[in-house]
Amino acid sequence: MKRIFATALAVFLCLSILSACGGNSGGSSDAGSGSSSSAGDSFAGETSGGPVELVFWHNRGGSAGETLDKIVADFNEKAGAAAGIHITAVYQNDTVSTLKTLVQAKDTANYPDMIQIFAGDVEYMSTVDAVVPLDDLMNGDSEFDAEVLSSLLNTYTYNGTLYSMPFHASTMGFFWNKTLFAEAGLDPETPPATIAEMAQMAEKLLKKDASGKITQYAITLAMGNAYFNHWIGGQGEYSFIGNNEGGHTGRMTEVTFDKDGTMKKLLTEWKKVLDTGAVQTTESGNQARDEFSSGLSAMVCSSNSALGQFTTMSKEMGFDFGVAPLPKVNAGDTGGVCPGGSSIYILGKGDDAKIQAAWTFIKFWLEPEQQYAYCSVTGTIPVNAKTFDYAPMQEYVAANPGFEVFYDALCNSNPKVQEHLAPTQQEFTTIFQEVCGKFAAGEVDVDGAVSEMASRCNAALDEYNEANPIA
Repeated sequence: MKRIFATALAVFLCLSILSACGGNSGGSSDAGSGSSSSAGDSFAGETSGGPVELVFWHNRGGSAGETLDKIVADFNEKAGAAAGIHITAVYQNDTVSTLKTLVQAKDTANYPDMIQIFAGDVEYMSTVDAVVPLDDLMNGDSEFDAEVLSSLLNTYTYNGTLYSMPFHASTMGFFWNKTLFAEAGLDPETPPATIAEMAQMAEKLLKKDASGKITQYAITLAMGNAYFNHWIGGQGEYSFIGNNEGGHTGRMTEVTFDKDGTMKKLLTEWKKVLDTGAVQTTESGNQARDEFSSGLSAMVCSSNSALGQFTTMSKEMGFDFGVAPLPKVNAGDTGGVCPGGSSIYILGKGDDAKIQAAWTFIKFWLEPEQQYAYCSVTGTIPVNAKTFDYAPMQEYVAANPGFEVFYDALCNSNPKVQEHLAPTQQEFTTIFQEVCGKFAAGEVDVDGAVSEMASRCNAALDEYNEANPIA
């Protein structure tokens, strides 16, 4: 293994602006079994006044949150105790919004010392004075030996500065029901390599009863996932939704998908899928997964976090499935897929001891033992490549065929294929929803849809940038 839609479908396209994030799938794990005291070797924080106390905000609920709590407890008991560090993990449903409230109130005293935030907020976090860039900490630490993929580091780099460390990773892939493929006369071992091939297969996979009611969809797609980021970014060597490399080298001030032809190509190909009438869309990713799991849909695009559910359900329902990279817009596209996930930021409040202590925990989190403990429960991708040399992780990969597909997709993707950092992401979502709805209804053609998308997105950017001048 390498280390290293009917109107609704068009609506899916619009909301796909958001990044794919890791799931909260259930499961059990000896989350604290992989402790290591080595994390405390580089920092001695214990003083006569007791350990250095840190508050860590996270947004992980369910089994993911439980596992995180176990890992933090393990750190406190062993590595943290040795280093004189104690961490209190605090669940916040929306960490970035809660932090923004404190920033607006200038309530620095109540900032957490560390905070976990999903990808897409890097530009905003770069404006928070308390955020501690990690370049110097990472490059100046001779004991730092984690092998973090460059694509993941690029996700949390803004204008040349690394502002946070990847916490967990995910990306999108393609799942197909081999059993239903065979029943439809399709090669069960050959998934579609392009969106056009998906459309061709969809026509054969659609089933209706005598009354004309659809009994089996070819594909179910969930709105709100990161397909735009993948299918725009994956075209060509470097393709971005907007200027400044999609907002990574400076604030985005205009979109570019209308000028470089990437949006036109995407909508042209998706029109082929729309025309089959074999697509069901939902607003819930869980529903899309359930439709596939139950055999009501033969194909689904989803993240690596769905693998566990599909593995379990395929056994219960009696079908075989396969995992493949996300189909391309054009056969010759070379960009790949963009990473999703989240990261950990350090918020410094004038206390270097706390900054160093937070860095000590980050290094602990990146160790293969902790990465395995978390990822084996959540289905997310380890951010440290060394984790794949860890025996329990190798056993996990062997027991979950297809997991490697997602990791390899990240390894083989151009590191510059990233989620865009437009400061008006929510406005973009609404714009694409409305325009794509008209596109699917035949009210606008491909060119008209692209033009309206671009003009309205640019207007939103202009309004934002006028109200928030770049310093």
